[in-house]
Amino acid sequence: MKPDQIDIAVNEHEGTVLGMVARWQPVTRYQLLKAFDRSPISSYNTSKGSLYPLVGRMIARGFLDTGTSQGARESEVLSLSSLGRDALKDWVMRVGAQHSMVHDPLQVRILALGELPPEDRVRWVVNAKDLLVNKKEELRDYHDKLTVPFNDIVHNFGVATIDAKLRWLDRLLLQLVDEQDPGGGVTHSESTGDKRKNSGGKTS
Repeated sequence: MKPDQIDIAVNEHEGTVLGMVARWQPVTRYQLLKAFDRSPISSYNTSKGSLYPLVGRMIARGFLDTGTSQGARESEVLSLSSLGRDALKDWVMRVGAQHSMVHDPLQVRILALGELPPEDRVRWVVNAKDLLVNKKEELRDYHDKLTVPFNDIVHNFGVATIDAKLRWLDRLLLQLVDEQDPGGGVTHSESTGDKRKNSGGKTS
């Protein structure tokens, strides 16, 4: 197969791993695993059972070169091959519409929030806000310990995303509170139903 016919396409998880190897090479599989463990961003590659086989596939495709570390304890170390660098560049450049609006677990849960009683809706929002505030602190600690290209830009993006979600949840919380009667926790919809019942089902 000619060089220009070699399939260098990689998925999101593989591209992420190639990028980490490029930044920290030479690196062992264990060091990659610990790097994912320390990251405040949820990732597919957080277990040995998923990361190690992925690395093996990258080696088999010729994207990663292997060697042996120098020292008392010899370990396999990974570095990016010339083909792997081409694959990494191709992955970085492949940006599509699917990357502009990613899946958000909080957002999709809000679509089902109406299935909860009013007090549980409020509790859900309060818990979600607490999680985001804690994640923001985790991002700050991680940023202070990390030295990579464009670290400040990536960090600021993460903080801005969390701040936007916190404002969004504040608006939702105000709406939920507004829908409750301060005296008895009755929602506007329940109140409207009572008015219809009292007026014989007629509305103005």
